[in-house]
Amino acid sequence: MAKPRSGPRFFRRRGHELTVEDADGNRLQATLEKLGADSTQEDGAFVLGYCKSCDWTGPARRARDKARRDAEAHVAECPSKGKIRLGVGDDPTRPD
Repeated sequence: MAKPRSGPRFFRRRGHELTVEDADGNRLQATLEKLGADSTQEDGAFVLGYCKSCDWTGPARRARDKARRDAEAHVAECPSKGKIRLGVGDDPTRPD
């Protein structure tokens, strides 16, 4: 019995352009982009550390350095071990 697929299936890559198929069988075009190294995000007067791999968010802080240290400490215990997830979104500038 075949194991059901849960993640994307990669078909082709040319440079930074990638063709993938999602779990529902929809083929999608993606562009690979390097994400910035900043591991904090602002929310009003507060800053919090966050992880791009597992969606972890740290406590809200007023000091950016503390929020950055929270995020750096999280890397060691991250269940995704710092791997970046593949996300696909609608791009209104691309024709169908």
